Amino acid sequence: MTQNLIDQMRPQDEHQYILDLRKKSGESFYQKYHTEFIDIVCPACGEESESVFQRYFFNHKKCKKCNTLFCSPRPPENLLFEYYEKYEAPNAWTTMLLKTDAVRKAMQYQPRVELLINVIKQNYINPLSSAFDIGAGSGAFTLALQNANYFSEVLAVDITDSCIEACQKIGLKTIKSSIQDLPDTSTDYIGLNDLFEHLYNPKEFLQECLRVLRPNGVISIASPNGEGFDFKLFKENTVNITPPEHLNYFNPHSIELLLRNNGFEILYLETPGRLDVQIVCRETLKGYDLKKENEYLYHLFFEKDEQMQDKFQDFLAQNCLSSHLLVIAKKI
Repeated sequence: MTQNLIDQMRPQDEHQYILDLRKKSGESFYQKYHTEFIDIVCPACGEESESVFQRYFFNHKKCKKCNTLFCSPRPPENLLFEYYEKYEAPNAWTTMLLKTDAVRKAMQYQPRVELLINVIKQNYINPLSSAFDIGAGSGAFTLALQNANYFSEVLAVDITDSCIEACQKIGLKTIKSSIQDLPDTSTDYIGLNDLFEHLYNPKEFLQECLRVLRPNGVISIASPNGEGFDFKLFKENTVNITPPEHLNYFNPHSIELLLRNNGFEILYLETPGRLDVQIVCRETLKGYDLKKENEYLYHLFFEKDEQMQDKFQDFLAQNCLSSHLLVIAKKI
């Protein structure tokens, strides 16, 4: 296993600083605004759910039908904008992403773009011409799209000034806009990378995607898998559970259910994560007692050779058990 992959993508000291900052920002935000939060039903299927834990004071529920994990009650969109504009944690995360863009592009985004184009070519006779990367952030995925030379137009879309500036610095065509302000039938492809978990209302967002996409347009969603390995192991202590930044944790079944019920046909679905085992190993080295909690996993990860870690990570990815999912779907 590439031992330092997680350190390259999430440098340990800086990542720990951000995790501490997320806790501080999340708790402060909750204490100031929680009386204005809104209780919601399951964002995937609308069915009954039950409370399972709290994180940074935020209540989290799990759907009894599709197992979607989600934050409820949750802040409405106007308060989420307030959080991203005025609290420290989101900007600190963006700063770290900018520093690690080269590794992220090579390990995540370039392979994802290659897979996307292959899926499109397998399902479409004529090439798609326009691509929007919504919530483009630092622009690493948008740049990978542009460098693939498949789409004739590639546009980075974001709502924050710092992200727009970051995209412009690397020569990307950018627009500061929410999806609600984009024109009807204006693109063939929408990329949503590490955005879906942030949305107040994923169903309404998908309806906007349908409006913006041209006939038979394609959407891809990369998001945490709430039924993935480290979620199952660490539960509420999973490093990816960071309200109010992250609100939704779909799984392969529930994301498929949501897409099918909102005008999309699934073309491809996998959990291509590469960091699950390294996340668990990092937490163990920081003090998590893996040997006590799961002696067999400790044996595999720390008492066998490093190839066992690679094999176990491959097993997770190949069986849709990684904590990172990717789905590609088309508008119908």
